[in-house]
Amino acid sequence: MNYKKEPLGWIIEEDVFDPRRTGKCESIFAQGNGYMNIRCTLEESYVGEHRGAFITGTFNKALPDEVTELPNLPDVTEMKILVNGERFAMDAGKTEGYSRTLDLRTGEVVRTVNWTSPAGVKLRFAFRRFVSLKNEHLAAFRMEVTPLSGDVDLVIESGISSRTSNSGSQHCAEGEKRLVEGGALRLMTRTTQSDVPVVVHCLHKFTPAPAASLPVMERRCFVNRYTFHVAKDETLSMEKLAAYHTGRDLVFTSYGQPAGSTNAMQVCAAGDACLAKAAGHSYEDLLAESAACWKQYWDEQDVVIESEDPFDQLGMRFALYHLNIMIRRDDSRVGIGAKGMTGEGYKGHSFWDTEMFLMPHYLFTDPKAARTLLEYRWRSLPGAFKKAEENGYSGAMFPWESAWLDDGEVTPLIGGADIVTGKSIPILTGMIEHHISADVSWGVWLYYLATGDDSYMDQCGCEILVETARFWSSRVEWQEDKGRYEIRDVIGPDEYKEHVDNNAFTNYLTAENLDRACDVIAQMQERWPNAYASLSEKYDLAALSAQFQDVRAKLYLPQPDADGIIAQNDQYLGLEKTDLSKYKAQTGVSSIYEDYSPHQMNQMMVSKQADLVMLLRVMPDLFDADTLRKNFLFYESRTLHDSSLSHGQHCVLASWLGLDEMALDMYRHAIHIDLGPNMTSSDEGIHSASMGNVWQCAVCGFAGLQWHADHLSLDNHLPACWKRLAFRVHYRGAVLRVEMTRDAMHITKLSGPSVKLVVNGVEDTL
Repeated sequence: MNYKKEPLGWIIEEDVFDPRRTGKCESIFAQGNGYMNIRCTLEESYVGEHRGAFITGTFNKALPDEVTELPNLPDVTEMKILVNGERFAMDAGKTEGYSRTLDLRTGEVVRTVNWTSPAGVKLRFAFRRFVSLKNEHLAAFRMEVTPLSGDVDLVIESGISSRTSNSGSQHCAEGEKRLVEGGALRLMTRTTQSDVPVVVHCLHKFTPAPAASLPVMERRCFVNRYTFHVAKDETLSMEKLAAYHTGRDLVFTSYGQPAGSTNAMQVCAAGDACLAKAAGHSYEDLLAESAACWKQYWDEQDVVIESEDPFDQLGMRFALYHLNIMIRRDDSRVGIGAKGMTGEGYKGHSFWDTEMFLMPHYLFTDPKAARTLLEYRWRSLPGAFKKAEENGYSGAMFPWESAWLDDGEVTPLIGGADIVTGKSIPILTGMIEHHISADVSWGVWLYYLATGDDSYMDQCGCEILVETARFWSSRVEWQEDKGRYEIRDVIGPDEYKEHVDNNAFTNYLTAENLDRACDVIAQMQERWPNAYASLSEKYDLAALSAQFQDVRAKLYLPQPDADGIIAQNDQYLGLEKTDLSKYKAQTGVSSIYEDYSPHQMNQMMVSKQADLVMLLRVMPDLFDADTLRKNFLFYESRTLHDSSLSHGQHCVLASWLGLDEMALDMYRHAIHIDLGPNMTSSDEGIHSASMGNVWQCAVCGFAGLQWHADHLSLDNHLPACWKRLAFRVHYRGAVLRVEMTRDAMHITKLSGPSVKLVVNGVEDTL
């Protein structure tokens, strides 16, 4: 990979083609707009490739015993190119001058290569593609082929293939194929279980025109076969437009209406009209429209880093690029998957990543987008009620993995192989990783603190806080001999530790959840009357508040021991101490699984990711600075960072503690998770939470952004090798621009009402 291509900080280049390692760039070069994402698989086919086209919200269950997942939809990227009868493929013949770039400024990918066929025919190829930020349904492609050694006969097959699958599971029916007006190809299909209509269009334009054109319909494949005779040094150009529409698009499906009720012909008609309108525009015209939207995004969202190492800037912009293409900003029926929509990893499911790792970014840069994510949680309350009832609890028990609104829990039950027993490892997170309900409530209250959005609280927030508090009140266990409530048999953020008692992160966030529920009940009648009217019909709110206060007062909250260490859980400090140097030095992740089983790791003093450190990062006022430092150093030395969630949160806390070199090292680890030299790190998709973490490293860590009951605070922790950091923050209707150097911090209010700030310990009002 080449990160020094001009202009620095904007271009990522793959400058060596390796057919054995295609997955990483398929993911990191993926293109999208929040509605649609397409993996950047090369046009010609290779063994091991994984084509992917995903539309947010089109969940489906392939088989009755499988969980709901984001289906891989029909593909429009694949092409077959024959040069004098030989198939164009870079693993045959000879390639020179290979380059594939992603321009973060515009979202366009460009690939160029000079290829000599096994028979000695030389050609120059140029491929370009983008997914439109202007029209969410459109993707556009352009190819140029120039013979360099003599005239050639070309055959090009291009169109739509529904042969894609999710690791072998087929989600779409065969479908109906037909040519429509203007020569476009159309494939109409449906998902097999959720019955979502899916319509894909494809249209080709060539200069010069083909000598012949023939539509070819095969099983799960519909292409046009074009033939050409191209003279030496003449350039053949092809422009291809593709359009995706589904029955779950908001224009067809109102909130609460099942997608299967949509008439497929309505979806076809919308696709026909979309493609017909776009057909009158060139690739360059459509790219310019999309690029203008990208420019607006970067004008408002860019985080500028002037560093001795330009990779620091590129890593940030790469994160911001993916943060833009992974979110559907105007549809609160959908969340964000752990891989966005750049691959099949984690089946497109939403986790606690949304609130803890992604929410701060969206909240302080685009509050309306943050609201859609929290409205998604409110709309998925039926699934949370369902899970609580199934487990014998009250209130809202949010699923560890979420898909469609009323699915409930969709975490798979079985994982990989146990290194000791050889048996499949049961996945327990969906059963006992319960902190997700407190994480959601934390996100709701953070949103309200930062926006003062009473309409959200009235419609959604109060209900979430009350119903999650009802869950915790039923989940806690009274320990008569100790005279307190405990939360036993859980998994905390550190998933190397199963069946633990009193995970500190879980207990403290539960206490916070109960406190906030009591706060809103006290204010609800006056401030949020609609929520009060609805909830007071179902519950005696005064009695509920008394119950919450009683549980909160008697809930066990771990405290520092004589050495100042807070137990991550009841068992942790008594576990076996192990030499972790081998695993701390690993170049990949999870190499410890090659030596130990999950059961063995449960007995060792080793953590997968930030757990107690995560608590100290999100609730930094719980303990004094000395306690924060002791616990950070104690737990970091025992943490392998085998999760992409870990380095970023450690970076923030290290910055606050003045551990400057460690903080910068953690930031660089975070940006290397997807962009680093590990060529298999992103095969199943980029790491969404890591993208949010990268933003948090700079803004919450190095700029010290913290949120409080009535103000924001900022503190200068700029790394020594950074000359400047600049970004925008939205807070309670105001927009601020922050610029930092090592010696100064300049904050300008660009718009909105007055804002109370504490900057480097000094209070002020803008």
